[in-house]
Amino acid sequence: MIINAANPYQNLSLANPAKSAQIPRATLVEKTQDAQEERPENSNATFKNTFASEFGFRVDEGGFFEEDLNKISKLPHSYAIHISTARALAKELARQNENFRPDKIDLPQLLNEHHNALKALNPTFKSEDNAPLSRSELAELNWGFSTQEGDFAGRIARIYADRDQLQAAQSDLAGLNAHFLDNKITSFQLDKTLNNTAANAILKPYLTKNAELSKSGVLANFAYWNLKEQNDKALNFFMKPVNLDVSAHQNLYKILKGELKPEDFIKESNEQKMSFDLYLYVNGVDKKTTPEDKLSVFFQQYVNYQKDMDLREFTHSSSIYKLYSDAVAEDFARMRGEFEAQRGTAQTLERINLERERGREDFLGDRQRQARLNQILSSYLSVMS
Repeated sequence: MIINAANPYQNLSLANPAKSAQIPRATLVEKTQDAQEERPENSNATFKNTFASEFGFRVDEGGFFEEDLNKISKLPHSYAIHISTARALAKELARQNENFRPDKIDLPQLLNEHHNALKALNPTFKSEDNAPLSRSELAELNWGFSTQEGDFAGRIARIYADRDQLQAAQSDLAGLNAHFLDNKITSFQLDKTLNNTAANAILKPYLTKNAELSKSGVLANFAYWNLKEQNDKALNFFMKPVNLDVSAHQNLYKILKGELKPEDFIKESNEQKMSFDLYLYVNGVDKKTTPEDKLSVFFQQYVNYQKDMDLREFTHSSSIYKLYSDAVAEDFARMRGEFEAQRGTAQTLERINLERERGREDFLGDRQRQARLNQILSSYLSVMS
């Protein structure tokens, strides 16, 4: 999402002298009212001035990026991304790196990878139109996914088909984290398109007069809130000294796929010292209902309390431990059943992942060709100067 060199798109207009006078985009309302509407042809268009931006792409008078961004990002021709979205994304990236500058953002890659995920799981985004979506159409989309590897770009292994499935998986996170496990979930952030939309400034440029949201608006909303959610989780994680990397996610999926027995995992977690999850249980703390700020206090107490100890006698003879292990096994059995229902068929997952990989390869192939073209143009200009 961030590039190390100066933005390679900064002087993109030099490659096309005609960009000094741009063809205007239709307004968002005009485009979303007719899903099949084509952009105006050169012969019939009125030329308007466009403006340079800090992101290396020009914008029209309405603040929407010109078509070069769509082309390089491999987005549909009709999509319209507003500069306010890019600025919001840049602000979130700046939270990760205090030395971040807007010209460092790799906006095409960020948009491309989010659009690839959207269209791989939701066929409506495979079409070239920028049609507005009603509330019922938004609610019927798939709501998110988890990958096998635990990172955003990995192979999709699980699909959350609706709001209930997504929320159920999210509600399990605090309990999993107490086991030092994690389920890294990518949400399409559709709740933000359905609830309290007036307070979501990201959506405003993409809403029609009928308060319907264009497909490019769904994309912008997904990209921004996905990035913001990652930042917020890193900042607010209740177990501050613990960094749950992808191995915490992968260990969970070994359990869900039957590669690691829950009883073996519980035993290993409590062999030499008491696990945080067992510490909560022994102290009568319900991790499913306890707020994260209170869990944070309990974790600090646990860190101060924990010490190397031999728990073999406790685990073999204590009735408390038996009740605990049975309850944990029951939880894992439930989560495994949900996983089996949400993973879909092998053929479906293979198709989705293949489509996503092809989209990624097409984008990278175009980028390499553009890099070679930029090198040729730079050499030509240096000779002519």
